[in-house]
Amino acid sequence: MTRLLLADGHRSFVEALGMLLDSEPSLEVVATVAEADAALRVVRSEPVDVAVLTVDGGGNGCLAVGRELLAVRPQLKLVAVAADDDVTLLARAVREGFRGWATKERGVASLLEVLDAVVRGETSIPPLLLTGLLAHLLQEHEQTYEAETRLAALTGREREVLKAIASGDSRQVIADELAISTNTLRTHLQSILTKLEVHTTLAAVALARRGGVG
Repeated sequence: MTRLLLADGHRSFVEALGMLLDSEPSLEVVATVAEADAALRVVRSEPVDVAVLTVDGGGNGCLAVGRELLAVRPQLKLVAVAADDDVTLLARAVREGFRGWATKERGVASLLEVLDAVVRGETSIPPLLLTGLLAHLLQEHEQTYEAETRLAALTGREREVLKAIASGDSRQVIADELAISTNTLRTHLQSILTKLEVHTTLAAVALARRGGVG
């Protein structure tokens, strides 16, 4: 018996899905929830094998919930249910540890196939999406490598400044925290922009985050 947690922001949808899946002989729906906090409470208190989370509307919130669920129960398997086949969203889901991908338009039969595969220890992603997914992940890898290469040119102090800028604090606050003058901070920033080959602080921050700084 595979024990499921279902999470979707629409209470009526998740309850209807729960009734359908719970009718399957090999599945037991432990809980249906509409809030992230409720999902975490269930995983902390109930023996759950698979969490099925919707990742509509950009997916950031649900993907973050998946990460938190895995932190609580590392052996938990995550399945994403999306409105459509968004490769960018799929790539984020894969990075966060999701093992299965289904869409609402394909229906419950498709979701059951994904659940069967995930329970067997497989990763279940529609074959037609694999080429796009691999291309997306490769592009991300190349962007990260380029960012890390540029960031390697910075001094330790410049990396501290860039990390502080990425935090969103004002320049005065950053200068005070680093015990330097605002003029010195400005000099560091100009050096950072030159070394990173960008023209704005915003671009430098974006590059820093791709390279794992800030």
